[in-house]
Amino acid sequence: MNFLFNLFNHNDLGQRSLEDPIGILGKQLMALGHQVTWRTQNDKFLNRDTGINIIVEGFTAVATAHIANAHFNGARFLCIATEEPTPFGFNGGRDPEMVWRQRLFPEAAKYFEGVFHLVPGEHVARWYNQWAPAAYVELGYAPGLIRYARRAPTFDFGFFGSISRRRLKILKGLARYIGSEKAIRVVSDFPSQAARDDVMLSARVILQIRKYEEMGLVSSSRCNTALCCGRPIVAEPHALSKPWDEIVTFTKSLESFNAEAVMARTMWDSLYRTQFERFKSKLTPEVCVGEPLKKINLDLTPPKRSMFVQPGDRCVA
Repeated sequence: MNFLFNLFNHNDLGQRSLEDPIGILGKQLMALGHQVTWRTQNDKFLNRDTGINIIVEGFTAVATAHIANAHFNGARFLCIATEEPTPFGFNGGRDPEMVWRQRLFPEAAKYFEGVFHLVPGEHVARWYNQWAPAAYVELGYAPGLIRYARRAPTFDFGFFGSISRRRLKILKGLARYIGSEKAIRVVSDFPSQAARDDVMLSARVILQIRKYEEMGLVSSSRCNTALCCGRPIVAEPHALSKPWDEIVTFTKSLESFNAEAVMARTMWDSLYRTQFERFKSKLTPEVCVGEPLKKINLDLTPPKRSMFVQPGDRCVA
């Protein structure tokens, strides 16, 4: 099957922040024998006889109208859902954007043949399954994801992602513990994937820290990125640690985070090899994406021809 990732409904910053998950899912689909395209111009969709369009949740009324028009012309859609639905809005509704995004989702979902959600949990599956067949996907291993360069790291730790007061406090505490703020590299401005990876390769160990106290979900994209770049992960305790608790290092408590992180620094290379072998064997493309494709019963009949649909067109193709 041909799959096209189209991020027309996300701005430049949003597209950069999604480079990791769509790259991981795309490479896993390729490992299963599918054809995958990432279109940067975001001005066309695949026709029904060509393949399936993959779009990432984040819909406005205008974006939904484009999806409806393309669907009218014969386009097929699979949605990647990145957020957790709750009674208050996505992710507890603590951000106004997450409130209206959850409210607008059902209108766009009328045009989906399936939803792949990145947040685990039966309550998540039930909510998305109201609108389209839904299945949890994990951001696991694929051969095409390996991109590390063999060079000696010069910093102890690295962290990438948005910065919150909680994350900053923990990072500063670790810097004081090891006696040097320069021992931690931080990338928080969402540069390109290549630029971010280049900085993280200067660190021995990548850190996984929760943005807020109540967030229990591990960032699977951060764990995946670190391992595919040749670096191990050390994470603070998380309530929702599976399946990564069988792959990367979770410290026994937040109080022991600094000491256990420093211990990992001294054995980072062997720790990485152990984590990577677990990652490669447990989170295969078939487990992470192949089984969810079967679960939503997506029609993967080979496409007949090559043709794009313009998002705004109203003529029948």
